[in-house]
Amino acid sequence: MMQAGTPCPLCEAPLASQQLPEGTGDEAPMRLVLRGLPVLACPAPHRYFASKGFPIWLLNTLSEEELGKIPVGTEKGLLFKKFVCGGCAAALPDAAGDPRTFSARLAYQETPAFSVDIMLPMVRCASCGMEQARSGAEIAKLLPAALVHAFKSMGIKAPG
Repeated sequence: MMQAGTPCPLCEAPLASQQLPEGTGDEAPMRLVLRGLPVLACPAPHRYFASKGFPIWLLNTLSEEELGKIPVGTEKGLLFKKFVCGGCAAALPDAAGDPRTFSARLAYQETPAFSVDIMLPMVRCASCGMEQARSGAEIAKLLPAALVHAFKSMGIKAPG
């Protein structure tokens, strides 16, 4: 397991704990922004996850806890998809509305806390007025790819 002070696998320089300013991952229509993400880095700068289990923990935490806080509609139909309101089951408009940002402050084990912003286009139900993303299933499918894009934008390498 890599930790601060161990040599970088690529250049042998010692690794130090750092927090990266910002990384963005786009997987249309979702945008995910990570701020203050804790990493291990050398002066080169080669960057690694703070722990081997960190990316899976982050994906699971976002999927199981944070996505559940976003109001969503439901996807209906096998061949011809339509979306219905999560509150009243009325049909949702096809056109997406303005994006809305959902923010969370997370901390992994003993690392410093960091911020996650998830931006999604929202639609408003014409029947009950509830503002929501079109589909929870759609959001769950986009999250892993958006997270990978954010990690890549920050130059984080997989260990080993």
